[in-house]
Amino acid sequence: MTLEDYYLKLPGFIKFNPKILKLSFDVTDRIKQSNGISTQDYLLKLSEESEVNNLRRKFRQLYVELLIFVDNVCNKHDIDYWLGFGTLLGAVRHGGFIPWDDDIDLVILRKDYKKLIEVLPKEIEEHDLKQSCGLTLLLENRKNYFSDFNSVYDVEDKGGNRMIDGKYNFLQIAWMKPFVKIDIFPFDFIEDDKLDAIYSKFAPAQYKFYDDMLRNKVKFFDRIDSARSEVGFTDSKTRQFSDTIEGVPHWKIRIFDYDKTFPLESIEFEGHKFKCPKDCNHHLTSMFGPDYMEFPKVIENHNTLELIEAQFGSTEEMDDAFDGALEFLKNINETF
Repeated sequence: MTLEDYYLKLPGFIKFNPKILKLSFDVTDRIKQSNGISTQDYLLKLSEESEVNNLRRKFRQLYVELLIFVDNVCNKHDIDYWLGFGTLLGAVRHGGFIPWDDDIDLVILRKDYKKLIEVLPKEIEEHDLKQSCGLTLLLENRKNYFSDFNSVYDVEDKGGNRMIDGKYNFLQIAWMKPFVKIDIFPFDFIEDDKLDAIYSKFAPAQYKFYDDMLRNKVKFFDRIDSARSEVGFTDSKTRQFSDTIEGVPHWKIRIFDYDKTFPLESIEFEGHKFKCPKDCNHHLTSMFGPDYMEFPKVIENHNTLELIEAQFGSTEEMDDAFDGALEFLKNINETF
């Protein structure tokens, strides 16, 4: 069992206590730092392994093509999204992926998020991507809202074994094999008179929602709006917004200024232009602190490249799958 599994077994009055919850996140972060690979060693390893770099190059190309598809859908339906978290940091600091990063994160305000949930499956079907893509929004009992679609959590290794535990409740789209996945996080406006209180309410409420969903104690659509309202989130436009109840649980809420975000601008990411906040410095400072341009001492990633390698019996089979996926997606994006 993981450390999280043990924590989830604690009584609610303990695990949802703000002080204990903060301590648990701090301990988890320290463990990650102590077990991680130093940034210097990782970059040295990358410079020496040509085979890994070839895999990484194709992996990133496929990721970008999937991102272009999502961008095309959003542009077609007048949906505002922007590069978020490490993806935005990579665009600003590296012009693309952070050297050790292996995923893409997008951010979208609630109104457009709901719209994307409705139009994205239709566009996937219209462009004959349903057999190749996974699309997921988890409900109670870890059921997929998109019941007739592959779930991103159905990804399997070459032996037919599932490799990812389905436990997060935000929108995700993936190319299933080779596996690349884009996380799309909803952001919510914060009521002006709840801004001060939200700092202490956010993490316990988010983690309780996460815990309740894992334990099937609540139904997603029966609980999500009331959980948001209790914390101070609103559908009405205010001066500030933040990440919200659905997300990877974390301690520090990141609050952003609407006027420093909109109107959105564009930024280069891996040779293509995608949407970004008007003031990227404001967003990155809020997420990572004022020293975000400096490299961390220890890297963190999701081990997606290792997961992809486990999907195939040989390097040749994997290369062919990447080439076929890239050709298919490029043709769709060029004629979108």
